[in-house]
Amino acid sequence: MSSTPTRARMRRTNSGFTLIEFIVALVILAVGSTLLVSFVTLSAHNADPMLQAQSRAIAASYMDEILLRSASGGNCADRASYEWIDCYDGLSEPPRDQFGNPIAALSDYQVDVTVNGGQIDIRVRRGGQVDFTLQGFRGDY
Repeated sequence: MSSTPTRARMRRTNSGFTLIEFIVALVILAVGSTLLVSFVTLSAHNADPMLQAQSRAIAASYMDEILLRSASGGNCADRASYEWIDCYDGLSEPPRDQFGNPIAALSDYQVDVTVNGGQIDIRVRRGGQVDFTLQGFRGDY
């Protein structure tokens, strides 16, 4: 018996990859890394929609309160007794209820109100993450 290997034995001991196997592995790695990057990006920004929704709710609450007031004349002593919309001009505070009581869970937000004639602008901010402005109008009727 000779000591030289046969062709069949040489084929079985070849441990390299074919071009097709390499391309398939490359495609699987590319798809996997794309999915991983997408997942990391989405999970890093998952709080943004909640913060935006909270800002809209705060602004809408202030807008509802302001639109219930008279368009002109009245008392502006303190927020609980505001009677007309111009009393709110220049209001800048963390979110409070209509009686001026602070809302502890929303202390990271800042509300700024500008009233110019019948135009009402309510800006809600939370650090550098959220900056939302709601604009409304109130006529004298």
